[in-house]
Amino acid sequence: MATRKKKHTCLINEKPIAKGRPRLGRRGRVFTPQRTLDAEAAIAAAWDGPKFEGPVKLKVVFGYDTIEVTVEKYPDGGSRLRGDVDNYLKTVMDGLNGVAWVDDKQVFAVEAEKT
Repeated sequence: MATRKKKHTCLINEKPIAKGRPRLGRRGRVFTPQRTLDAEAAIAAAWDGPKFEGPVKLKVVFGYDTIEVTVEKYPDGGSRLRGDVDNYLKTVMDGLNGVAWVDDKQVFAVEAEKT
C-alpha cells in the first residue's frame, strides 16, 4: 500500500553493478545476465521503505561497496515527457521498480554521484 511519506533513505550494502546488456541465447531467446538479475534482486530485497505513488525524485550515491538511495516526493505537475530516466542508474531503477514505486516512469528527476 502506498504512503503519504515524502522521503525515505535506504543504505544498500552491495557493490554497484552496471546493468548488463541483454544477451542472445542459443535458442534465439534474449536474456538478462545473471549478475545483473542478482544485483537487481539484492537492491529490491534491501529496500525498507514505502512504495511511492506519483512523480518521484531519485538520489543515488555510489560508493565502492555501498549504494545510498533516497526517494523523495516530486512536486505535482512534473513534465509532459514520457519515458524513463535511464542509463548507468538502470540497475538501481530496475531493482526498485515495483518496490519503491509502481513504475520507473514515475521518476522525473535523478541526482547521482560516485564517491
